[in-house]
Amino acid sequence: MNTVGLLMGLLVLSYLGSFLVSRRSVGGVGLPSGIEYVTLGFALGPRVLDLVATRDISAFEPVAQVALGWLAFGLGLDFGFANEKRVSAARIMFGFFGALLTGSAVAVVTWWAVQRLGVGASRTDRILLTGGVAAVCCETTRHSVAWVIGPRKTWGPLADVINDVVHADDLFPLIPVAILFALDPIPGIALPMPVLDWSLITAGLGLVLGAGAALLMRSEMPVEDTWAALFGASLLLVGTAARLSLSTLTASFVMGLAVSALSRRGPRLRAMVGPTEHPVLLPALVLAGARVDFRVSTALPWIAAAAVAARLASKVVVGWALAVGSKPARSAGPLVGLSLSSSGALSMCIGLAFALRFPGIVGDSVLAVAVISAIVGEFIGPVRMRRALLAAGELEERASPSTEQVTA
Repeated sequence: MNTVGLLMGLLVLSYLGSFLVSRRSVGGVGLPSGIEYVTLGFALGPRVLDLVATRDISAFEPVAQVALGWLAFGLGLDFGFANEKRVSAARIMFGFFGALLTGSAVAVVTWWAVQRLGVGASRTDRILLTGGVAAVCCETTRHSVAWVIGPRKTWGPLADVINDVVHADDLFPLIPVAILFALDPIPGIALPMPVLDWSLITAGLGLVLGAGAALLMRSEMPVEDTWAALFGASLLLVGTAARLSLSTLTASFVMGLAVSALSRRGPRLRAMVGPTEHPVLLPALVLAGARVDFRVSTALPWIAAAAVAARLASKVVVGWALAVGSKPARSAGPLVGLSLSSSGALSMCIGLAFALRFPGIVGDSVLAVAVISAIVGEFIGPVRMRRALLAAGELEERASPSTEQVTA
């Protein structure tokens, strides 16, 4: 398959994403994390069928950067909102706490494993690997609740709490990503500045361009002009951040936050941008899968096992805290935290961003751990979510075929 063939395949997949996969929350179509499309990319990639060669994947790196930036912009624009309503400050703080606790636990365990196994050529490589693995293990997919119970106008109290929390944990992973990208500047491109300054510049780029886009849209304008303002600002941001070797994900997320906060047309913009997530996400997932290399290091299985175990243990602790602090969650018990095990698009985007920015053992290991974490989460998250909602009386037990026959 040549570059043109790959482009046509990605365009077809994007069309299918807009036509079919936007219904994933209806009746459980697809998987919450979209890992099936990563698997498709892996099967087509150079490690299995070799239908997509490494040189063809490299040719699409600029496209991947734009896709990651647009997806992060959509996440920032939607941050703090769930089911078309604003998430309370308490639940946003709890989502941040859950991501912080999970990321910290994964970082400690991963650092110990990396040090013990001697992975990485330098201390900087070990820090990047540890931080990247922690970042991809923080987040829970926003589609976890809707995938289990479907899109309803009114959900039960527990479903509403969990849905609000998983819509509020996107911010924390992007903070260390901005710092890590600034930690290892590319010689000859990034200016010699402190890491903290580059991190602030990353957020500042998003804030300035987001404010500029909101200013352009301060008055009523045709839909095509609105799209032009959003796309133009997003492309300018992605190009600038990529040129400076900064995190396009963090900058674009901050841009989305700025547009949402400063524009009076926030609900309309979210309604416009939201449906574009799947058409952009699916090709990005396929490209991510094509880049996955599980043989990048002999230490990878041990690092992944340690990170995933720490993630699951942390989710149990988060579930215990949720059960203590939230009355609707008490009936589900502390294991309600395992219903937050499904990774989302942000985790895979962070993994792909690391693979593009730090090619080799660091980036490939972070992407591989993101894939493994998503796979494990698919076996645990939806099952535990269903059990929690059943225990809370917010979901009906499905009758077995034999029971339905007897009833008939």
